[in-house]
Amino acid sequence: MNLAEEIRKKFANLSDNSASKIEGYEEDFSSWVIKYKNNYAVGIMIDEKIKINESFANVSFYTDWFRVNDTNKHLLVLSSSDESLRNEFAGICALFLETPLNGSKREELMKNPIRWWKDWKNLIGNKSVEKNVHGVIGELVILYYLKKCVMKNINAENWTGPEGKSIDIRTESKNYEVKSSLIKYNNIVTISGQYQLNYDNHLSLMVVKLEDPGVETLGSDIVSIESLIKNLKGLGVEQSVLNAKVSKLGIKENSLDRKKQFRVLKVIEYPVKDDFPLIDMNNLDGIANKDRILQVTYKVDLSGLENEEIEIEF
Repeated sequence: MNLAEEIRKKFANLSDNSASKIEGYEEDFSSWVIKYKNNYAVGIMIDEKIKINESFANVSFYTDWFRVNDTNKHLLVLSSSDESLRNEFAGICALFLETPLNGSKREELMKNPIRWWKDWKNLIGNKSVEKNVHGVIGELVILYYLKKCVMKNINAENWTGPEGKSIDIRTESKNYEVKSSLIKYNNIVTISGQYQLNYDNHLSLMVVKLEDPGVETLGSDIVSIESLIKNLKGLGVEQSVLNAKVSKLGIKENSLDRKKQFRVLKVIEYPVKDDFPLIDMNNLDGIANKDRILQVTYKVDLSGLENEEIEIEF
């Protein structure tokens, strides 16, 4: 029986919340087939200092503690929640667990598991599911700026963007809508919905221009979700609340997206006043059946509007 067939057999026969060791591996390369909460998985032991939490389609790749044969083991796990494709998934698991006689492939996997994950995703294609990480970066940059330079009492609860609110950051005295861009010289922003710039309170539109450096780098203007959360924690913002909000946006703790770096090129504040170009749904004179207009999305050219460039030290 080859490895893929053995995994398929164990998938079929394992009861929920149980694990079965695969025979034929040396102790250092021990491997298990696991079934838990209707997920089918395989796992290998890995250094507990390594933290991973990735997902793609119905496949997850992460580290966690599992109870195996009455012993807690820190495992690197490849799992799928799609029961209908469990036999096909077993073939991927076999490639994951495959170990030549000299053990070099498993040693490389245990040292750098993220490389295996990236190679696997590149093989099947992942371009269409990239998360809008730079959008989250922009909102955290503004939250950091406000906490450090404008209002000391602002906290994680004021960041309302992850809750699906029309305004990204709300305070008692003023609200802030944040737009992030990776296009350096474009001053056009998209207003998504008629309430996004509704200024029932004092409101500013904050534009954060970012650059993807392409490689891991250092610099005072380099930020990531992970580094911004750490900086905000240093200012007294509750880290657990920030983590929960970022996770709610689909960017998990210990994931590569949280470590992805951007260079902050420019932060510009545009006060939204009476002369700011926006669509007021309460003033649509001349439009028939205006009550049937449910949502409006439009673009605004910010060129020439009143603004102030913000300097931020991270």
